Amino acid sequence: MTTSNNRSAVTVDPSSFLGEFLAIGVPSEETIREGRKGSVELAPVTVGPRCIIKNFVTLSEGTSLDADVVVEDHCRLGANVRIGSRTRLIYGAYICDAVTIGTDCRVAGFICDDVVIENSCTVMGELVHAYNQPHRGWWDVDEPAPSVRHDSIVAFSSTVIGAVTIGPYSYVAGGTLVTRDVPSWHVAVGHNRFVPWRDWRGPALQGLFSYWASLDGSLAT
Repeated sequence: MTTSNNRSAVTVDPSSFLGEFLAIGVPSEETIREGRKGSVELAPVTVGPRCIIKNFVTLSEGTSLDADVVVEDHCRLGANVRIGSRTRLIYGAYICDAVTIGTDCRVAGFICDDVVIENSCTVMGELVHAYNQPHRGWWDVDEPAPSVRHDSIVAFSSTVIGAVTIGPYSYVAGGTLVTRDVPSWHVAVGHNRFVPWRDWRGPALQGLFSYWASLDGSLAT
């Protein structure tokens, strides 16, 4: 199905499901401002095969969903967002502009502009810019964003601030504040406290560590 109105062109694979009260192809603020000066062409929206888009969802212009993506109720995707196959957006995820999320991910929380989340990640916390130049105009600062490498976890109520890298194969525990890179095969707890996985005594994560080691044992040393 292909549709077009005062928003961007939308192409939805016929095997996909669309719920109720959707805003699809919403123009970005930049496009709205440019449109006041004259005609502009909005970036198209593409929904791939077998996707499920539930109710009260916003898909802004330039959004692209690969196959088998699930977007649950009240999620919001900004402009030019790319979502990989079999990824699930849940619990009212707020995804800002130009975010790239890989395959087989589960994402909730607040994800700021330009974040990259690689394959097989779970992100339930907040990924935010440092916001250390608030005296400048809203659009005058292009701050670097956090990135989450493959097979990493950012748990609920955790916050990752600024141009830091998580992982790969790292776990940010719930309630953690991270402002520095989290090395591979580490658990982040508290405020920038990083524990190597071999020194982690909590039983809850041992199954996860074993699974990660089965994927790439060379990274477990």
